[in-house]
Amino acid sequence: MATEFVGNGHAVTMLHRVSERSTLPHAWLFAGPSQVGKRTLALRWAQWLNCAAPQASLTPCGRCRSCRHVDPDRSSYANTHPSILLVDTWMAAYWEAAEKAKEGEPVDTTKLKPKLSVGVGAVRLVREQVSAAPAGRWRVVIVDEAERLTDEAAAALLKTLEEPPERTLLILVSANPWALPATVRSRCQPVRFRLVPTREIVAALRRHGAPDREADRLARLARGRIGWAFNALRDAAWREQHDHLWSLLHLMVTMEAWDVFRFAELCTKGVDEDEGDDTPLAAQRRQLEARLEHLMLGWRDLCALAWGADDLVVNADRADELRRWGVTAEQAVSVLQRLRQTLRAIRPPLNANPQLALEVLALETLSAGRPSA
Repeated sequence: MATEFVGNGHAVTMLHRVSERSTLPHAWLFAGPSQVGKRTLALRWAQWLNCAAPQASLTPCGRCRSCRHVDPDRSSYANTHPSILLVDTWMAAYWEAAEKAKEGEPVDTTKLKPKLSVGVGAVRLVREQVSAAPAGRWRVVIVDEAERLTDEAAAALLKTLEEPPERTLLILVSANPWALPATVRSRCQPVRFRLVPTREIVAALRRHGAPDREADRLARLARGRIGWAFNALRDAAWREQHDHLWSLLHLMVTMEAWDVFRFAELCTKGVDEDEGDDTPLAAQRRQLEARLEHLMLGWRDLCALAWGADDLVVNADRADELRRWGVTAEQAVSVLQRLRQTLRAIRPPLNANPQLALEVLALETLSAGRPSA
């Protein structure tokens, strides 16, 4: 576990204060943009609550027997803490594979892929596990990407929210909390997370060894998402992805009628379609969510340049190229709205067909008009 938590200090302070009370609300909803630390803080809090020597600011010692069983970088199904359970789409895939193994089907867990959703079977298993007394001070169940719960799974979880076992905390983590049923949201104490200021991301990256210029660039591209910044620092693969997204952005700007289907094809280029517990459709949705968000960033830069707000451009190193494209503010705003609609359509609970959604997006981008030469 990292020794520091970057950004959203208000959440750390609030959780620390409420933890010192005699009574602790049993259900929580960590809501906010993706990759800003919601899951990390949920795990950190769970680790701290069970730590043998907890320190200030929700800092676990990291050395006691309890702390050593929690690793935020390890797959959820590989965590071994007896009182901390992380439920996500990886765990859902593992549970499904385990059920197949019980029936005698051969299962290779090294080829697991995350599921598109978390089904009722996973939640029923959670209910079985929380019915027993916790091995530590608190049993903590963290449901990551809670918006991916199926309707049946959310209904099953509601029963646990209404009648929680003693010394049990349930933390729902979501970047799209409004996709959760109102009955679930209303039973949770909300904690709002915000984007992390760029200056804080820069400072954190420098503390982790990033050169000043690299830290500045990654912090700007992160757009407040500290998780993305650290991932990019560890893995340079983002550069190739960034170049591919830049090609897609240019294609959208210069869109012709015959580019409509080509755009949809290029958007899904590189998606891993190997057969396994997950489906190609689920993999496409996950990858497309990230790509659409990055395309929105590019169109935001075009919009900022059209309005003369050069200091707001994230891709500052390509500002001259963006200007040459000659996109008007009206065109940029129109395409931004269509990108947002497409992103919402392919996410739960709508789960639109990605290929069709991308083709519609391309047609709507074409209708927005090309910039004047």
